[in-house]
Amino acid sequence: MKGIHPYTLERLTRLWVERDAEMPKDSSETLKSMCIEPYFAIKEAVILVLNSWWKILLLYPLKWRIWAYLREYTDDQMLPIIQEGKKKLPLMPHWMTMAFSTDMRTDWRKMTTKEAEEYRAELLWEAKQLSSKSSPATEATVGA
Repeated sequence: MKGIHPYTLERLTRLWVERDAEMPKDSSETLKSMCIEPYFAIKEAVILVLNSWWKILLLYPLKWRIWAYLREYTDDQMLPIIQEGKKKLPLMPHWMTMAFSTDMRTDWRKMTTKEAEEYRAELLWEAKQLSSKSSPATEATVGA
């Protein structure tokens, strides 16, 4: 499986949002809500396998139904596909971008250009520190 394309991420997100919209808040209704969409894993796996705007657009509606109704694949059979697809998702850069965008959305309008550039540089520096493998304790001993 190649890297995940942006449209594939968009379709996966849309699939999850549609499912979450149907998920009830009450825990006693959770099992019933899962029965509403028993082919969720198959839909997710098909999107990951197709991984192209044209393929998803043209083949997705037909392919997930073939896998679900004709071949009757189970969630156990979809698990390796979903696991492989999860490895290809660029989650950390996506989460960092979303966090920075959320933080800056309200503050950006209130700041001057210089303040905004300093704030962004500070966020990038903090993200770099969090992603580094050395702990603050080892950095202090190296600098001493």
